[in-house]
Amino acid sequence: SYLKTSPGCPGVGWLQQVALQESLVMQELQIVEGNQHRDFADIVWQITERGCCNEFVVRYDCGHSLRAEVCVPAIPSTKEYGSHPTERRRYAQHALHVLTRNPASLQAQVTVLEGRCRHCQRGQRQTLVCGPVHIDLREPA
Repeated sequence: SYLKTSPGCPGVGWLQQVALQESLVMQELQIVEGNQHRDFADIVWQITERGCCNEFVVRYDCGHSLRAEVCVPAIPSTKEYGSHPTERRRYAQHALHVLTRNPASLQAQVTVLEGRCRHCQRGQRQTLVCGPVHIDLREPA
């Protein structure tokens, strides 16, 4: 059965092995927004600590970009981990393991504020940017 241990990693179940492989791939993944290149572990850490990150931004037609709120209810606390990059990677692996245990539950929620730009009160929201993904937020005419 697929729930038994896998020959590739003795003592590790199939689902745990998949989560481990995903976390190893995600460590190498870099999210790019403009000139910014960051490790996935740093992004997960920032979302957990601040409830937002530099990669989730809302762009307005006035030229401003504001961070969107990111909520991940099931993500574990960072209190048991240090701030060293190795500890952050270990935390990202743990977070991915926790999030893949129950795939049917709410994993993440991105909140985009309605209305005009909070900075100048003139611009209308245009796009939600999440790394290389752009989502159109323009209101239908």
